[in-house]
Amino acid sequence: MNTKTHNSEKGQAIVFLIIGLTVFLGFVALAVDGGMVLSNRRNVQNGADAAALAGAGKIALEFENRHVLWSSFSCTANNVTTSMQLGRAAAIVRAANNNFTIFDPPQNFNGVSTSCVIWRPSCIVYDKYVDITVQISSQTRTSFAQVLFPNAITNRLTTVVRVRPRQPLVFGAAIAALDPANCSGQNNGATFRGNGDTQVTGGAIYSQGCMRGSGSAGNVSVSGGWIDYNGQFIPGNMHWSPYPYQLNYDLPADNYDVPLPDCNDPRAHNVSSLPSTLTPGLWCLTGDLTLNGNDSLVGTGVTIYVPNGSITVNGNAWLNLTAPDRNPDPAPAIAGLVIYMPKSNHHELKINGNTNNHLTGTVLVPGGTIDLDGTGDSSAYHSQFIGWDVKVGGDATLGVVYDENLVYSKPTSIEVAK
Repeated sequence: MNTKTHNSEKGQAIVFLIIGLTVFLGFVALAVDGGMVLSNRRNVQNGADAAALAGAGKIALEFENRHVLWSSFSCTANNVTTSMQLGRAAAIVRAANNNFTIFDPPQNFNGVSTSCVIWRPSCIVYDKYVDITVQISSQTRTSFAQVLFPNAITNRLTTVVRVRPRQPLVFGAAIAALDPANCSGQNNGATFRGNGDTQVTGGAIYSQGCMRGSGSAGNVSVSGGWIDYNGQFIPGNMHWSPYPYQLNYDLPADNYDVPLPDCNDPRAHNVSSLPSTLTPGLWCLTGDLTLNGNDSLVGTGVTIYVPNGSITVNGNAWLNLTAPDRNPDPAPAIAGLVIYMPKSNHHELKINGNTNNHLTGTVLVPGGTIDLDGTGDSSAYHSQFIGWDVKVGGDATLGVVYDENLVYSKPTSIEVAK
């Protein structure tokens, strides 16, 4: 069989080969250029993240060194503005170490800035923080891609890191009940009973659920703070000042979470009963603590941790305890925390008040009940009482003075916001 070849068909395969090779090389070039763009983007993102975190770390360190407190936090305070300035400077240095030049204030999407925010939707619920923002832009040199994109391809990345100062538990409430249920019977939530007065100076009174008055003619008052509840309020015959305010806010668990103390630390005291005089440090009690009659318990710079038992102080027992300061020595005592019964412990802490009772620091019972009777002393407790349920009352005055310097606070924190 004869095959006739036309001259016009010669070389067609070469044309298709050239076109295919050109397309193939184009894809290769785009892949190479695309990889360069992505690589540059990762490099810019890493640079922005590193600079922002370095700046935030410096702000956090300055907050600690300059004793920036949650209660007195102000966007115009010198300790805050100076910390922000030093944070921006630290971000610039870190960016330069990674071969990026940024400015304060930003120029052409290259720079660092800080913003201070105080957000307060209600009396007790608020947020306070400083954001540090780093912006970095970088052009990528390409080969084939510039045929399709005449202008240089630019990566622009932004990182925002948020810094919160030391934050007290439950927004600084002096008396707080965490139980979210509405009123049922006479035991849940925050209950104020008897004929005596409950006087809180500073801080606030807060209930996540029920707040009730079950006394005859007592007074519940807060000087320099608020009385808030999130569920149900039964005023009873008690007199309230200021009058309780209803929130619509679910308290996050991390607002009252405290890390468990390290009872395995060789410096911790692990005992089944406590001596009458405690040396400074962490005391881990395996059983119950009961003080009656002329019993006494005295200690300065102590954290008492009761993982499973109850605490009962009756009659004329002498109770005088002070939490460790900001730098507890010896560790592993917890600064500002004087008594801690963790969430897994559903027992009760009960103190029948008398003039011999004095506590300084946070008393934290997030899984159980705190039951307090008046001492007749309006300044007996320089404390913060936080329980699942809290019962307060009696026929004598119960005084709680809230001082942020004396109670537990969550350390300065850093989080990536963007």
